[in-house]
Amino acid sequence: MSLRVVRFVVVLLAALSLSFGIGHLMELPARMAWDQYLWVGSTAQGGVYRLSGPLGVLFQVTTLIALIVLAVLVRSRGAGGFALTVAAAALFATGLLFWWIMVYPVNVELATWVNGPVPPNWTEWRAIWEWGQSANGVLMLAGFAALVASVIAKGRPPKTPGAQAA
Repeated sequence: MSLRVVRFVVVLLAALSLSFGIGHLMELPARMAWDQYLWVGSTAQGGVYRLSGPLGVLFQVTTLIALIVLAVLVRSRGAGGFALTVAAAALFATGLLFWWIMVYPVNVELATWVNGPVPPNWTEWRAIWEWGQSANGVLMLAGFAALVASVIAKGRPPKTPGAQAA
Protein backbone atom coordinates (compact mmCIF):
# COMPACT_ATOMS: atom_id res chain seq x y z
CA MET A 1 0.00 0.00 0.00
CA SER A 2 1.37 3.40 -0.89
CA LEU A 3 2.27 5.95 1.74
CA ARG A 4 -0.11 8.39 0.08
CA VAL A 5 -3.07 6.04 0.62
CA VAL A 6 -2.10 5.38 4.24
CA ARG A 7 -1.81 9.10 4.89
CA PHE A 8 -5.23 9.69 3.33
CA VAL A 9 -6.83 7.05 5.56
CA VAL A 10 -5.13 8.43 8.68
CA VAL A 11 -6.18 12.00 7.87
CA LEU A 12 -9.76 10.81 7.37
CA LEU A 13 -9.74 8.90 10.67
CA ALA A 14 -8.24 11.89 12.47
CA ALA A 15 -10.88 14.22 11.00
CA LEU A 16 -13.69 11.91 12.13
CA SER A 17 -12.14 11.66 15.59
CA LEU A 18 -11.66 15.42 15.75
CA SER A 19 -15.32 16.02 14.92
CA PHE A 20 -16.34 14.66 18.33
CA GLY A 21 -13.85 16.84 20.21
CA ILE A 22 -14.64 20.01 18.28
CA GLY A 23 -18.34 19.44 18.88
CA HIS A 24 -17.76 19.40 22.64
CA LEU A 25 -15.47 22.40 22.45
CA MET A 26 -18.06 24.45 20.58
CA GLU A 27 -20.82 23.46 23.01
CA LEU A 28 -18.79 24.39 26.11
CA PRO A 29 -19.93 28.02 26.64
CA ALA A 30 -23.62 27.19 26.33
CA ARG A 31 -23.52 23.96 28.32
CA MET A 32 -21.66 25.57 31.24
CA ALA A 33 -24.58 28.00 31.60
CA TRP A 34 -27.29 25.33 31.62
CA ASP A 35 -29.20 24.64 34.81
CA GLN A 36 -29.28 21.24 36.48
CA TYR A 37 -32.39 20.00 34.72
CA LEU A 38 -31.19 20.85 31.25
CA TRP A 39 -27.60 19.65 31.70
CA VAL A 40 -28.36 16.45 33.62
CA GLY A 41 -31.42 15.79 31.49
CA SER A 42 -29.50 15.96 28.24
CA THR A 43 -26.18 14.50 29.36
CA ALA A 44 -27.06 11.75 31.83
CA GLN A 45 -30.73 11.01 31.38
CA GLY A 46 -31.59 12.02 27.83
CA GLY A 47 -29.08 9.79 26.13
CA VAL A 48 -27.71 12.52 23.86
CA TYR A 49 -24.20 11.06 24.13
CA ARG A 50 -25.19 7.40 24.33
CA LEU A 51 -23.74 6.63 20.90
CA SER A 52 -21.20 9.41 20.44
CA GLY A 53 -19.25 8.55 23.60
CA PRO A 54 -18.30 5.01 22.58
CA LEU A 55 -17.86 5.96 18.92
CA GLY A 56 -15.70 8.98 19.76
CA VAL A 57 -13.35 6.88 21.88
CA LEU A 58 -13.28 4.14 19.23
CA PHE A 59 -12.32 6.66 16.54
CA GLN A 60 -9.68 8.26 18.77
CA VAL A 61 -8.07 4.92 19.67
CA THR A 62 -8.17 3.81 16.03
CA THR A 63 -6.66 7.14 14.96
CA LEU A 64 -3.88 6.79 17.52
CA ILE A 65 -3.02 3.28 16.30
CA ALA A 66 -3.12 4.48 12.69
CA LEU A 67 -0.84 7.43 13.54
CA ILE A 68 1.69 5.07 15.12
CA VAL A 69 1.61 2.82 12.04
CA LEU A 70 1.98 5.89 9.82
CA ALA A 71 4.97 7.12 11.83
CA VAL A 72 6.67 3.74 11.41
CA LEU A 73 5.99 3.77 7.66
CA VAL A 74 7.17 7.35 7.23
CA ARG A 75 10.37 6.57 9.13
CA SER A 76 11.06 3.31 7.31
CA ARG A 77 10.52 4.90 3.90
CA GLY A 78 12.52 8.01 4.72
CA ALA A 79 9.65 10.31 3.80
CA GLY A 80 9.27 13.81 5.21
CA GLY A 81 7.14 14.64 8.20
CA PHE A 82 8.22 11.97 10.66
CA ALA A 83 8.60 14.32 13.64
CA LEU A 84 5.25 15.95 12.91
CA THR A 85 3.57 12.55 12.62
CA VAL A 86 5.00 11.56 16.00
CA ALA A 87 3.80 14.88 17.43
CA ALA A 88 0.31 14.20 16.05
CA ALA A 89 0.29 10.77 17.68
CA ALA A 90 1.50 12.23 20.99
CA LEU A 91 -1.18 14.92 20.95
CA PHE A 92 -3.97 12.45 20.17
CA ALA A 93 -2.63 10.17 22.91
CA THR A 94 -2.55 13.03 25.40
CA GLY A 95 -6.11 13.97 24.49
CA LEU A 96 -7.20 10.39 25.03
CA LEU A 97 -5.39 10.36 28.37
CA PHE A 98 -7.29 13.51 29.41
CA TRP A 99 -10.51 11.78 28.41
CA TRP A 100 -9.75 8.68 30.51
CA ILE A 101 -8.61 10.68 33.54
CA MET A 102 -11.27 13.39 33.51
CA VAL A 103 -14.31 12.34 31.47
CA TYR A 104 -14.59 8.59 31.99
CA PRO A 105 -14.86 8.77 35.81
CA VAL A 106 -17.61 11.38 35.43
CA ASN A 107 -19.40 9.11 32.95
CA VAL A 108 -19.35 6.37 35.59
CA GLU A 109 -20.82 8.80 38.13
CA LEU A 110 -23.42 10.10 35.65
CA ALA A 111 -24.65 6.55 35.10
CA THR A 112 -25.85 6.55 38.72
CA TRP A 113 -27.96 9.66 38.04
CA VAL A 114 -30.09 8.07 35.32
CA ASN A 115 -32.63 6.73 37.79
CA GLY A 116 -31.22 8.11 41.01
CA PRO A 117 -30.85 11.45 42.71
CA VAL A 118 -28.57 14.17 41.38
CA PRO A 119 -26.00 15.20 44.02
CA PRO A 120 -25.85 18.81 45.21
CA ASN A 121 -22.32 19.19 43.77
CA TRP A 122 -23.49 18.34 40.25
CA THR A 123 -21.86 21.55 38.91
CA GLU A 124 -18.43 20.23 39.94
CA TRP A 125 -19.08 17.05 37.98
CA ARG A 126 -20.31 19.13 35.02
CA ALA A 127 -17.16 21.27 35.07
CA ILE A 128 -14.85 18.25 35.07
CA TRP A 129 -16.81 16.60 32.26
CA GLU A 130 -17.07 19.69 30.06
CA TRP A 131 -13.48 20.87 30.55
CA GLY A 132 -12.14 17.32 30.07
CA GLN A 133 -14.04 16.98 26.80
CA SER A 134 -12.82 20.41 25.69
CA ALA A 135 -9.18 19.69 26.59
CA ASN A 136 -9.40 16.53 24.53
CA GLY A 137 -10.84 18.54 21.65
CA VAL A 138 -8.06 21.14 21.78
CA LEU A 139 -5.38 18.44 21.90
CA MET A 140 -6.94 16.60 18.96
CA LEU A 141 -7.10 19.87 17.00
CA ALA A 142 -3.39 20.43 17.64
CA GLY A 143 -2.73 16.79 16.68
CA PHE A 144 -4.73 17.17 13.49
CA ALA A 145 -2.77 20.31 12.61
CA ALA A 146 0.50 18.44 13.16
CA LEU A 147 -0.77 15.57 10.98
CA VAL A 148 -1.73 17.91 8.14
CA ALA A 149 1.65 19.63 8.43
CA SER A 150 3.34 16.22 8.28
CA VAL A 151 1.53 15.37 5.07
CA ILE A 152 2.66 18.55 3.32
CA ALA A 153 6.19 18.52 4.77
CA LYS A 154 8.99 18.28 2.25
CA GLY A 155 11.39 15.42 2.65
CA ARG A 156 13.56 12.98 0.85
CA PRO A 157 11.87 10.85 -1.78
CA PRO A 158 10.66 7.49 -0.43
CA LYS A 159 13.26 4.71 -0.33
CA THR A 160 10.96 2.21 -2.01
CA PRO A 161 11.75 2.04 -5.76
CA GLY A 162 8.77 2.95 -7.90
CA ALA A 163 6.71 4.23 -4.97
CA GLN A 164 4.80 7.46 -5.29
CA ALA A 165 6.20 10.57 -3.64
CA ALA A 166 4.79 11.22 -0.18
